[in-house]
Amino acid sequence: MKRLRCAFLHLSAGAAVFLAMSGIAGAQSYPTRPITMIVPFAAGGPQDVLGRIVAQRVSEILGQQIVVENIGGAGGTTGSKRVADAQPNGYTMGIGSVGTHAHNQTLYKKPHYDASADFSPVALIAETPVALITRKDLPPNNFQEFIAYTKANQAKMQFGTPGAGSSSHIACVILNSIIGVDVTNVPYRGSAPAMQDLVGGRTDYQCDQIVTAKPQINSGNVKAIAILSRERSLILPDASAPISRPPRLRPHRSNFSRGSVPLPASCRCHRRNPPPRRPGDKAP
Repeated sequence: MKRLRCAFLHLSAGAAVFLAMSGIAGAQSYPTRPITMIVPFAAGGPQDVLGRIVAQRVSEILGQQIVVENIGGAGGTTGSKRVADAQPNGYTMGIGSVGTHAHNQTLYKKPHYDASADFSPVALIAETPVALITRKDLPPNNFQEFIAYTKANQAKMQFGTPGAGSSSHIACVILNSIIGVDVTNVPYRGSAPAMQDLVGGRTDYQCDQIVTAKPQINSGNVKAIAILSRERSLILPDASAPISRPPRLRPHRSNFSRGSVPLPASCRCHRRNPPPRRPGDKAP
């Protein structure tokens, strides 16, 4: 049976969809009951925001309820493991990222799942830039000031992350290495609780995806120092692009499922969500 390869391809700008390798019966009638979508991080983070957007639209298209369940912990490993252990019938999905399906596979001696064998990739849903943000009362106001301040105060500074091995954690580790500092990592069960402590002044900085950082920046709760890329961001035009040769810090967001989803379900989603036009594209 053909597996779903494009079900949610254009539902939102940037994440990916994955399915397990085995097929399911009743392809023409799928889905006949609610589908569970697991977000392996706490509510309010980038995966949760994108997951709920995708879940709502897919529910409308397939005519079946999508139940979103947040299962945080271990940098997204706990929730992704729940997806891997589910019955391979196409009724359990999960939002993942480069952290849950790439970083975790190499950082742990014995990963809790095999990203290549336990899931089948379907589509990229979102790719999001990473912003370096700080608590609002941290003295630096630009990247050069941040480097100087962090080098002078690294022994007493802390940065927050959604967990060890998460894309935000790796982004900050790479950043720290580039500027030559050793700062203590404070891991949380998701981006939202990490952001809460940054807003509260209990940590000093964070490497967060723009989707969750921008509302706090706009509200004045945190400061945007830089975008970790060569180019400035249209979303945060005042934040500098500080690194002439930066690492590729653009984490993707992905959707996973246990069990293949029939092609008809894929086509219904794909027909109702044509590819988004990009700047410079010619009109059809």
